[in-house]
Amino acid sequence: MWEIVCSSFLSGMATPVGGWLVLRFRRLSKRLLAVFLGLATGIMLTVVLTELMPASIASGGHAMFLVGAGSGWFFLLLLRGVVSSAMKRWGLHGEKAAFLQMGWFLALSIALHDLPEGFAIGAGESLHPQVGMVIALAIALHNIPEGMSIAVPLRLAGVGGWQVIWITFLAGMTTPLGTVISLWLFTVSDVFISLSLAFAGGAMVYVVSRDILPEALQANKLWAALGIAIGAGVMLAVSALH
Repeated sequence: MWEIVCSSFLSGMATPVGGWLVLRFRRLSKRLLAVFLGLATGIMLTVVLTELMPASIASGGHAMFLVGAGSGWFFLLLLRGVVSSAMKRWGLHGEKAAFLQMGWFLALSIALHDLPEGFAIGAGESLHPQVGMVIALAIALHNIPEGMSIAVPLRLAGVGGWQVIWITFLAGMTTPLGTVISLWLFTVSDVFISLSLAFAGGAMVYVVSRDILPEALQANKLWAALGIAIGAGVMLAVSALH
């Protein structure tokens, strides 16, 4: 049991590794920003289309997926209103405030997505220890670019290096949390799994369509398209490991 929990923890730790890699860049040009945001777009949309949506539908059906995805979208829509109001009260506005909001929304949506990934590691372990390890490795590989996608807007908002690491660390730690929950419960209901996967998918699509993709295209359309292609290609390759 502890072996698979440690593997899941290391998978979650890949998220702050991605954040650390972004901090190695001293300056983000418009082209580099477009590539990074395009990368985040490609990663997140591919994860939704190839992993979250099919797994949610398989667990609970199309109706359950639509309810969960709609709830995730609506939740972040409401959260945006709350966060925007709070930022105005604190005197935060302009481009930096927009990047700060984007970074926090990305961290939240990825954390929501990493929780059911932890369930997947626990479920794989229940089938065969080797299956759980392979799933943990695949998740670790795509947690790195996810950490990078969180770190980019936070850095542009002026958030300090250690704060970026901590935020990406907390987002990644929902992976081992999900594994512990799944092992503790032994079996997690199909309805709960379906709703959690769909909720994360809806939240991720909201952040991509409302924040990341428009910002990427505004920075540089060609380089954004390149980032999207790379992100999608990387995630398709990683998904093949499952």
